[in-house]
Order: sequence, then C-alpha cells, then structure tokens
Amino acid sequence: MESMSKPSDILELQPGEQELKRIKGDFWGTRAAGAQVPGTYIFTDHRILFRGNGLVEAMRVVFSLPYSAIVSMEPYNVSLFIPTGIRVNTQDGTVYRVSVLKRKEIMAFIEEQRQKQG
Repeated sequence: MESMSKPSDILELQPGEQELKRIKGDFWGTRAAGAQVPGTYIFTDHRILFRGNGLVEAMRVVFSLPYSAIVSMEPYNVSLFIPTGIRVNTQDGTVYRVSVLKRKEIMAFIEEQRQKQG
C-alpha cells in the first residue's frame, strides 16, 4: 500500500493514468478479523483504488493496489453465505478482502488488467 501526506492523496490519478471503472463495495481488511468498511472502488489502467466512506478524512480507509502486485485471486463468501467476496493475494503476502456485486465480472476485469501490465 502506498501512503502520502493525507489519505486521499493516493486516490489522485498519476500522469497518464485513466479511470476505467468505479463501483460501490466493501473492504473487509487485510486480516481475518478485519471490520467491514463500505466505500468506492476505482479501477484504473494501473491499479485498484479504494476510498472508504467517512466524514473524517484522516480516519478514512484508503488504499492503492497496483495490478502488478497481485499474484492471485479467489472467490469467497462473505459472512459464510454471501457470494460477493474476492481474496486478492499480493507479492508481499498481504491478502485484501474485497466485496463487490458482479464478482465474476470484476475478477475477470482485474485479470485482464493484470495481463496488460505484463
């Protein structure tokens, strides 16, 4: 994860970067006991961005995950029976737990972007 002076700084598009898709979803953290954080996923041509909802910017959950850092993904059920989860495994061993509608479509989209990154 990248960090800058304030959380929302990592959400700024880099020169030449394009937003491709924006959807609502939940982030369940990077640990098994992570709390549910509703927010917005922004998929660019280089990375996945997440901006959690919240009034206080300094406390908002945000992250930037380059497609090149992803080594694998797998579907999982949120709360044992809700089929919206995607476990995203990264090169450094971090596991991001993403929850979105149309999970299969989003997984295919992420894989397509990963392939383009080569």
